[in-house]
Amino acid sequence: MLTPVEIQNRMFKSGGLGYDKKDVDGFMKEISDSYEELYREKMELTDKVNVLNEGLQYYKTIEKTMQKALILAEKTADETKAAAQKTARQIEDEAVTKSQLIVSDAKRELERLHQQTVQLLQQYETYKAQFKSLAAAQIQLLESESFQINMAFLPQPTFPERKISEAESQRHKQEEEELPKLDFSFVDVASEER
Repeated sequence: MLTPVEIQNRMFKSGGLGYDKKDVDGFMKEISDSYEELYREKMELTDKVNVLNEGLQYYKTIEKTMQKALILAEKTADETKAAAQKTARQIEDEAVTKSQLIVSDAKRELERLHQQTVQLLQQYETYKAQFKSLAAAQIQLLESESFQINMAFLPQPTFPERKISEAESQRHKQEEEELPKLDFSFVDVASEER
């Protein structure tokens, strides 16, 4: 592309029968001015396009960064969701396992208590039968002839009379006389204190 300076400095050869130099120079001046204005506008527009292209590149870079961040966020969200679901499944599995162990232990304890109850009932029935047998034996013993006691069969007690001899009577009297005589005289304690 020609610059305005090149157009202004362009010289034409003059010939004998050529164009009028003033008209050609005036027209060239007009063309040069118009071209200079167009050239300046083109340069300004080129600068604007460059600035806009730089801005566009900046925004494209931001867009790419945002897309990468969005993709990373989606990936992170998916990973977090998958990890949470995995953890939830593990917790659920552990809870199911623990509940099965608890139920199993409870069943074993119930069976143990049932067996213990059956044994206690069997012991109760055994003790009851033994007690009935003992009571029946005691009743039979009480009803036997050995325990048949009537007042009619009770003999009257007899006590032999004892006679005290003259010698014994004498001895009792002598023992009474030998006993010391005690004097039981009363003393007025209140009068002695005065």
